[in-house]
Amino acid sequence: MKVLIFGPSGAGKTHLSERLKKQGLNSIDADTIENLSSWFDGSGNKVNYPEDADAEFLDNHSFLWDKDYLSKYLAAHPDIYLLGASGNIFEMFDLFDKVYYLDVPDDVQNERLQHESRENPMGNTEYQRQNAISWGNELKQKAKNLKITFIDATKNTEDIYQELIK
Repeated sequence: MKVLIFGPSGAGKTHLSERLKKQGLNSIDADTIENLSSWFDGSGNKVNYPEDADAEFLDNHSFLWDKDYLSKYLAAHPDIYLLGASGNIFEMFDLFDKVYYLDVPDDVQNERLQHESRENPMGNTEYQRQNAISWGNELKQKAKNLKITFIDATKNTEDIYQELIK
């Protein structure tokens, strides 16, 4: 079964992916899949993400997944829990058997984006954090409209694991 768990930056996708892997599930953080995602400018050109990305960059660039690449990847990995997000995440749903939204309150998301253990550069600046929270609220509303099953990202990973395997 192919399962997608998506949510905003700071929801805990990377942490949850690691924990699910320890439970014996084929759990992959989408950020670790080479060639799946890139940042693009308005003309469709690939660009590098600057760690100090400001409003100009974030408002004029998109982080996108390559659907064809993901389709081939999933064909080679038919039993997978993929955790991640992209600007075109909703276009990927038809590739999965189940889709979940990892829901995190704004204040918790903000704290996680600033946590010292965080390795992802998204959230390094105040603008990045506010942008991530705003985008997370957009994702949440679209997920609600599509009646996607929500997972409470503040639960411990064992409870989330039990929710996923039931």
